[in-house]
Amino acid sequence: MSTILLENSLYCFDMIELESGDILSLCGNFNGPWYRGRLSLYPRAGATRIIKGVPYRKVSYETGYQIPALRKLLDLPGEQHFLVHRTQITRIYKASGAFSGLSDENSEKCQLFIDFLYDSCRLGKNRHGLTGSGALRSILPTSDFDWIVYSRDPNPVEACILSNDIFKRELTFNMEHVYRKYAVFTKLSHKDLDALFSDRWKYFWFQGIHVSMSFVDPTLRADNLLGSFRLGDRVTLQGVIIDSVGCYHMPHIIPVDCGSKNYLIFTWLFLYNGAFKTGNAIEFSGRECVAGDEKYILVEEPQDYIRKLADQ
Repeated sequence: MSTILLENSLYCFDMIELESGDILSLCGNFNGPWYRGRLSLYPRAGATRIIKGVPYRKVSYETGYQIPALRKLLDLPGEQHFLVHRTQITRIYKASGAFSGLSDENSEKCQLFIDFLYDSCRLGKNRHGLTGSGALRSILPTSDFDWIVYSRDPNPVEACILSNDIFKRELTFNMEHVYRKYAVFTKLSHKDLDALFSDRWKYFWFQGIHVSMSFVDPTLRADNLLGSFRLGDRVTLQGVIIDSVGCYHMPHIIPVDCGSKNYLIFTWLFLYNGAFKTGNAIEFSGRECVAGDEKYILVEEPQDYIRKLADQ
């Protein structure tokens, strides 16, 4: 099945630059004119990453960053989200167009991966993109490749990668980074974080490139989730994930069977990207909320969490 990306639409992981020079990564697909973006890089004199001649620093553990005229939606380490209007965007770095800016060497390596996935699991050659340093034309020798696949269903790609010895599974970061970044979530221990990252097949080596893979379903839109929510009580529940596909898309909307009732977990946090499989037993804590006509359990505050339980 082919996936059509509309030229004038913005998709999750497309990067936007503001008049201030700040660069954000979109958290979802939007029709506009409003967008939610996660701060990725900000101008800083003396920084070593150069984009169009300007030194930039990559966001790591900071909080409290402010951008003039933008409303801040979330202020957690590595998760500083802002509400952006179309008129505040000065440049767009589309993930789907990033391959044209690669060096010959990196272009050849990426083409090998694109060809492999087409031959092995019939993933269309037009369904790939790069975000991060790839989209910004600033790949360093130590950079990983933030690979985007435009598809609702990650299962064919997962099966292809897990069944082939040519792929070496390895996180593109160390767990000390995870522990430090997500220490803000006080209800998640190191053991809990280990469990969340233990099955993440989406990080791997292929022919000399280190890949961090994410999925975007172009048919999903998040515009109706940008408004203010009606928040209700805090709940803590246990259940089984009905369909894990939602943990691969942004925002994550994950249906859970809690026995007498099904719930929808809703979170913008990248922490949970690709963290679950269908059938996983979990415990989760968050706030009841209503967005549009749908009811969710919103997980985004430091006291909120989604925790994998031991296999039953």
